[in-house]
Amino acid sequence: MAYDGRMGIESISDEERTVYFDTYRLKKITGTRIGPILDESDFSSPFKVACELAGLYPGDKPNKYIEAGNIVEPILRNYLSSDAYSLLREPLNLSDPDVSVEEPVPMEQCGYDHFHNSRLFGGLVDGYIKIGGRRDTILEIKTSAAKEKWEDGNGGYSNVPASYMYQASLYAELSNLDRIVFLVGFLEESDYDRPKQWVPSSENTHIVVKKKLDMVPVMEKCESWYNEYIKNGYTPEWTDSECDQEVLKYLRSYKRRK
Repeated sequence: MAYDGRMGIESISDEERTVYFDTYRLKKITGTRIGPILDESDFSSPFKVACELAGLYPGDKPNKYIEAGNIVEPILRNYLSSDAYSLLREPLNLSDPDVSVEEPVPMEQCGYDHFHNSRLFGGLVDGYIKIGGRRDTILEIKTSAAKEKWEDGNGGYSNVPASYMYQASLYAELSNLDRIVFLVGFLEESDYDRPKQWVPSSENTHIVVKKKLDMVPVMEKCESWYNEYIKNGYTPEWTDSECDQEVLKYLRSYKRRK
C-alpha cells in the first residue's frame, strides 16, 4: 500500500487556521514554489506549498492542461533544437553559429532533482542553451492559452508572469548562469484536447530572453519562511480561497486507522 503523506498530520486547528505536522519527510523548495511562498501566484498559495513541502499534499491532480504541457514540452524543445541558430540568432544576438540545445537529464535518472548540490533548493530544468559547446543560458519551456497576458504593449509577448521569472531565475542561479530563454507555445483551447497534433510555428511560438532576477534576497526570504514554518512543523494560516479550501478538504478527508 502506498504511503499517504497525510499520516504526518498531527492536528488541524480551526481556531488558528493552521495544520501541524511531523517533519520526517520534508521536501526542497523548487522553482515553482517560490512564487506561492511569496504570495505571488495565481495558482497556489503559501498554505498549499507548505502542505506540499511537508509531504501532506501530493499536488494538483492531472488535468488536460497539465497533461498537454507535458506532451508539448518535448515538441517545443525539438522545434528549437532543430534550427537553434536561426531561431536564437536575433534574440540572443549571436555571431557564433555553434549553438545547440542541451536536453535535461530525465527526472527518473536524477531523483526528480537536477540540483543535488543545494540542500534547500532544487527542481527540474527544461534544458540549456549551449554556445561554443558551453552552457550559456537556461531554457524554460511554457505553454499558455492566455496569450493576452504575455502581451507587453509593444507588439511582443515579453510580459513573463512573476512566478515563471522566479522559477527560471532560481534554476539560473543554481546553474551559475545569468540569462534565460523562455520558449512559449500559445495553444488554442481546442489544442488541449489533441496536444500531440499541435505543431509549433512562428505564429504560435515565441522566444523571450530575460536576465535572471537577483535571487539572493529572494532565496533568503524563502529560507527564512521555510525555517519558520516547515522546520517547526506548522503551516501558515489558510485562507478562504478556493485553492486553500481544496487542499484543506483533501487533508480532512483522511481517516487515520485506529
